[in-house]
Amino acid sequence: MSAVLSAALSTLRSALRSAAPALPTAAAAELRRWVPAGPPAALRLLDSARGALQPPIRSEIFGPERLAQHGRSLGATHRATQGGHAAGAFFPRLRNNIGVLRQAHAYLALQAGEGDDISPATEWLLDNFHLIDAQLVEVHEGLPRRYFRSLPVLLDPPLAGLPRIYGVAWAFVAHTDSAFDEDLLVQFLQAYQDTRELKLSEVWALPTTLRVVLVENLRRLAEREAAGKAARELADHCAERSQSWSALQLDTLLGRLQQRAVAGVFLAQLWHRLQGLPTAADAPQAAPCVAWLGRVLPDPAALLRQQAADQTADNLSMSNAVGSLRANGDAEWTDIIERTSLLVRLRFGAPSFEAEHPDTRSVTLHQLERLARRSGRSEREVAQALLDLMLSVPASERDAAVAVYWLDGAGRDRLLDAIGLHEPLRTRLRAAARWAALPVYLGTLLAGTGLLTLGLLQRYGVGESAPWTALAIALTLLPASETVVALINRLISESARPRRLPRLALAAGIPAEHRVLVVVPAMLTDPAAISGLLRRLQLHHLANPEPHAQFALLSDWTDADSATLPGDAALLGQAEALVINLNGLYPTDGAARFIVLHRQRRFSISEQRWIGWERKRGKLEQLVAALAEGAGGAHAFVDLGDESRIAAGTRYVVTLDGDTELPPGQLRALVGVAAHPQNEPRLSEDGRRVEGGWAILQPRVVMPLPAPKEFTLFHWLFAGQCGIDPYSAATSEVYQ
Repeated sequence: MSAVLSAALSTLRSALRSAAPALPTAAAAELRRWVPAGPPAALRLLDSARGALQPPIRSEIFGPERLAQHGRSLGATHRATQGGHAAGAFFPRLRNNIGVLRQAHAYLALQAGEGDDISPATEWLLDNFHLIDAQLVEVHEGLPRRYFRSLPVLLDPPLAGLPRIYGVAWAFVAHTDSAFDEDLLVQFLQAYQDTRELKLSEVWALPTTLRVVLVENLRRLAEREAAGKAARELADHCAERSQSWSALQLDTLLGRLQQRAVAGVFLAQLWHRLQGLPTAADAPQAAPCVAWLGRVLPDPAALLRQQAADQTADNLSMSNAVGSLRANGDAEWTDIIERTSLLVRLRFGAPSFEAEHPDTRSVTLHQLERLARRSGRSEREVAQALLDLMLSVPASERDAAVAVYWLDGAGRDRLLDAIGLHEPLRTRLRAAARWAALPVYLGTLLAGTGLLTLGLLQRYGVGESAPWTALAIALTLLPASETVVALINRLISESARPRRLPRLALAAGIPAEHRVLVVVPAMLTDPAAISGLLRRLQLHHLANPEPHAQFALLSDWTDADSATLPGDAALLGQAEALVINLNGLYPTDGAARFIVLHRQRRFSISEQRWIGWERKRGKLEQLVAALAEGAGGAHAFVDLGDESRIAAGTRYVVTLDGDTELPPGQLRALVGVAAHPQNEPRLSEDGRRVEGGWAILQPRVVMPLPAPKEFTLFHWLFAGQCGIDPYSAATSEVYQ
């Protein structure tokens, strides 16, 4: 590590260890004693109690190859141990940084408002301060203290006790001059892990840690800008009163400014202001300040060149840091982490992992993290053991070719044996509790209902005679049970964590082997209703334009006293004509995109009327039977030619009511859940029971957000808060 970077890190570590207040509230009394009439704001910024200005996080700029080499050497020197409550925290320093930035911003904004010249770095700070000021909230949300304390910490100075990923982020910022380049960052992290493996939790902490380092650098740059401006203001003040200053006073003042590391800026500005005054040789009595300046600043040209170079570098660093804060928030961190995490890269060795949805992959990775932490093995070793088990099963066992089978399914015991672990007692108790859940639930409902009913009877003095007691119980039992059920279900829903089913990503769309049929069961009642139903089918397709999805109107005629009615043919003809028109708008190479599956009436003995057999349930049962026959025809439905042909190879059916919406992308998401090998139903030998997976999936259905004219009390109770996306929150119903 370069000497400049080491010195900067040492300075930061000293600042983190010190408990001195960041922003002195009292005026700089000692400095005011020497400059009693000086500008108060400038004197506060120049107070030596603040310590010397720290250099920016800036070192030698490395290209890709040199940065990769530095990453490997840095990984070789980073010794770390597991963090804990005793680990150092950069949160106090972050608050300090934000406070200093706010004070520097206030001072520089005041100077700019008064018409003073400002540097490009100051312009960057003033124009983008809202972005910088929001970082405190962003960091706390992105990296909670509990998560931060779980990160491995460095053992060796200068960052001993701080997270290892913090040192990685610091080195990257220093050797790129705060510029953010995704490819360069990926290359740097990959090179680092050639010699030192980073945990997945560390890589996920990198976005927030980079924010912290960038804010640290912005604080240093902003404080340099503000203190430099204050030193120039003080120099102007001294130049205007140059005749009243003695050499001893100036020496003392310069010593105070040297403690703040702004003496050079002060001298350069004073030299500019004193140009044209008598020199010490011509009139030493008239120009003591000029004589003193000539003694302490023998080569002003060299100082001016150095300051110009520093200012240029600061301008670039400030613009890079501000731009990197924006780029950090816009970056595709999931993609970056997949390219850099050794754990993720190893898991991509299994094709099933790459095909899974990012949420499912994330659950898998977190479970691997926990197993690695429990077993004391590295995440790479645990992932390799899992991968070996997945690749050891024959291709016919599709459910065993996915990670969830080994992490949370039938293969979990074998995986634990492979890494030398045993299931903890609490996990076994939790599994046993699942078997007892239904008896406990029903018993609680019965006990709660009984106690509430008994309490009401005693409260109102009912029970003097058996008939009145029986009547009171009969009248009280139902409302009491409803109350208890609602209360217990609410408690369970609030306390139980929903379990997300694994799903496939289907990034390229629903494939042919997972063809889906979307059906809307309905009745053909009148022309307007039929037009509305076909319009709804069209909207479903427009929201989910999948090439291997078919949309069907699953229809019946209304109940009647005879097998046919005079208007039946016209209604069916209208539905067929609308379907033909839709297929003309959205043509396909194979089966029609839109179809009508219509049934004739049958006589119902129980109803004593002609109806569609078993109505809605019967339509779905006959549809499933037609799909099971596999001929591509709708045998229980009226033959309308191509407009009633179900596409061959259809595996899934999505049933929607006539007033139900199918939001964009949700059809692919539903098929992704059903298509995951772990969710595929596994039948018993007689084919009558589902012993594993799921044959029926019921997604959450919510009320749509009402328009202002549609707002009702019902919407207020059930639609939730307007403006909140109901699909962003996971939930679970008790009966599920």
